[in-house]
Amino acid sequence: MKKTLVFVAICWLFVSASVSAAQKATIIYQNDLHGWLFPSSSRVGMVGMLGILMPLFEKNPNAFYAMSGDLFTGPDFMPQMKGVLELRMWNHFWKHLANNGFGDRVLISAGNHDFDYGVPVPDAFSSGLLCANLLNTDNQPYYVPYRVVDAPSGLRVGFVGLLLTEDRHVLDIVNGKHLKVIPMLDALLKVIPEMGKLDLTVLMVHEYMHHILKLAQVLPARLGVDIILSGHDHMLLERPLIQNGIYIFQAGAMNGYYGRADVWMENGVVTSVKNSIVPLVPSELARVAMQAKEQADSRKGSPVAVLKHSLLGVSFPGRENSLGDFAADAYRWATKTNVAMTNSASLRMAFRVHPGESRVLYEGDFKVLNPFGDHLVTGEVTGRQIREILEGDAVRFTNQVSGIRYKVDRNRPIGKRVSDIEIDGRPLELDRRYSLTHNAYCARPENMKMYLHLKPGSVDWKRTSFLCHEVLADYAKHLKTIDYSSDGDGRIAVTP
Repeated sequence: MKKTLVFVAICWLFVSASVSAAQKATIIYQNDLHGWLFPSSSRVGMVGMLGILMPLFEKNPNAFYAMSGDLFTGPDFMPQMKGVLELRMWNHFWKHLANNGFGDRVLISAGNHDFDYGVPVPDAFSSGLLCANLLNTDNQPYYVPYRVVDAPSGLRVGFVGLLLTEDRHVLDIVNGKHLKVIPMLDALLKVIPEMGKLDLTVLMVHEYMHHILKLAQVLPARLGVDIILSGHDHMLLERPLIQNGIYIFQAGAMNGYYGRADVWMENGVVTSVKNSIVPLVPSELARVAMQAKEQADSRKGSPVAVLKHSLLGVSFPGRENSLGDFAADAYRWATKTNVAMTNSASLRMAFRVHPGESRVLYEGDFKVLNPFGDHLVTGEVTGRQIREILEGDAVRFTNQVSGIRYKVDRNRPIGKRVSDIEIDGRPLELDRRYSLTHNAYCARPENMKMYLHLKPGSVDWKRTSFLCHEVLADYAKHLKTIDYSSDGDGRIAVTP
């Protein structure tokens, strides 16, 4: 009986050792994204890639994502934002994964176009930028040369980044910073031994394919290189190339595809590889939705101003808001009247700004803000009529205002709810006549009572040549920087 138990135990240990020695890794790989990181009607962008990676990483501790060079240079961004927007998108992509505990499994290496706007500083990439063969004056790697990932399963994978060595533009740029590019093999002979024992050794090489094949051919077996994830030639390799027993992958360009390499290994030796190339195509709904957005964006025209803080108001029509303050100020600026008003419902789009950032507004944005094609009208009203308008608003708030400040106490009787009315900083005079701007729709006889709380025909309106949306755009252009407090500036002080 004891002999039987010993035999069973030995068999169990043998089976356990065999199972633990056999491992599988999954690598999602891309290259040469060239700035096409945002969704459109023809591509899913990095948001779509995030949707692919998150469930994979959650289920598979041996899953990785690697991008082999050339994040930059593609879309026609504004000159000052080229290289900036791409980096911002990549960093947010990485941070989202890092915040979920997957940051060490996301790798990016350097490509030649990543130096199109100068030499990125080492900490520009939140993920770190892998490059073992760009050295500083102390002969140390300028960027992160490699990363070793110890998966919870016990799998140990090393990634090394390598940059092409003969690109004249890159050499001129890095030489200007007193940096130098050394031969790839020289770098590998130094850094791979530093990584220790690995189950899988992966090179991320941005270089012409014929040079990569030559490199693979001369790699010493003792370095243990298993896989090369390549970039630069924009090749779509349905089947990986094999040179000197090393598998070489590449997945097209411009974020049109990704590759998935499933790699089985045992005792540090790759035993099997399965590769698939997957098109990154938006769903039918996403395609149609993005087509609609692109058609709308094409009508935006030229940039006119920078927005510092959110202009809000569409969801806050029952009180003063920053969107209304801006619009009423624009109308008064155009017509040079004492007071300007507009109904809250004429403003149809809030402009939101992410905290700590700013936003560019375009001519077409203001047509979306006020899409009705109304003209501005001007007329003369007495101070008593202005108080009627404001008393009506105290019951059922309607108008945003400019050139006027007042207080409202809705606990007081109707007719006495408004106090401390000031125009241009001076107390309202009931018998004085003031010039007032409004929009033509509200000034129609059939709408006067609803929007201005005045009898139809009680104001002699004059139609101007100013279209509301054009005035809004012109005023934004005049300001250059729109800097309104999102909560309004207290023109209408309401007692709860």
